[in-house]
Amino acid sequence: WGKNPELMYDRVLRYQDRVRNLYFTFLFVLRAVTKATDYLEQAEYDTGNHEDDLKTVSLMKQLLYNPKLQAACPLPFDEAKLWQGQSGPELKQQIQEQFRNISALMDCVGCEKCRLWGKLQVLGLGTALKILFSVEGQNHAAQSLQLQRNEVIALVNLLNRLSESVKIVHEMGPSIEKIMEKKISDPSALEFSKWRRMWKSVLALW
Repeated sequence: WGKNPELMYDRVLRYQDRVRNLYFTFLFVLRAVTKATDYLEQAEYDTGNHEDDLKTVSLMKQLLYNPKLQAACPLPFDEAKLWQGQSGPELKQQIQEQFRNISALMDCVGCEKCRLWGKLQVLGLGTALKILFSVEGQNHAAQSLQLQRNEVIALVNLLNRLSESVKIVHEMGPSIEKIMEKKISDPSALEFSKWRRMWKSVLALW
C-alpha cells in the first residue's frame, strides 16, 4: 500500500473535469460544515471516554474556528445562488433525485469494504445537502438543523478525505503530470505500461 502516481494520473489528473469536480465537492462540503458551525460546536460528542470527548470537542472547535481557513476561504461556496430564480425548486428536486440514485447504486457494489466506504461518503454528501437545504440563515442555524450522530461522523470524515485528496493533487499533481507525459510521449514506455496492466489482470484471475 502506498502512493501510485500512474493510477492517480489515469483516474484523476488526466481528466480536468474530475479535478474540477474534486475541488468543487470539497468547497461544497466545506461550506456545509462552516454553515453548521453553531450546531456542530454545540453537538454532543460522546465516545464513552471522557478524555476522548474533550479532545474531540477541541478538534472540532479548531476546525470550525481555524483562523487560516476563515481568512483564506470566508465563503467557500454560496449555495444561495443555486436556488435563485424560477428554476431553483426544480434544481433542488433534481439534485435530491440524483442523490437517491447514487445511494441506490452503492447497494450494488460487490466489495464490502468499498461499499462501506462508499456509503459513508455518500452519507457525508447527503448530510452536506441536508445542511445547505435546511439552514436558511446563520442566526437560526442551530435551532433549525438537526443531525444524527452518524451524519456528523460521515460529514467530518468526508471533509477529511476530500481535503487530503485536494492536498495530494495540489502538491503532487504537477510533478506526476510531467512524469506521465514523458512516459506517454515514449511509445515503448506506453506499450510496456499497457502490457504490465494486462499481466496484472491475468495474475488477478489465478
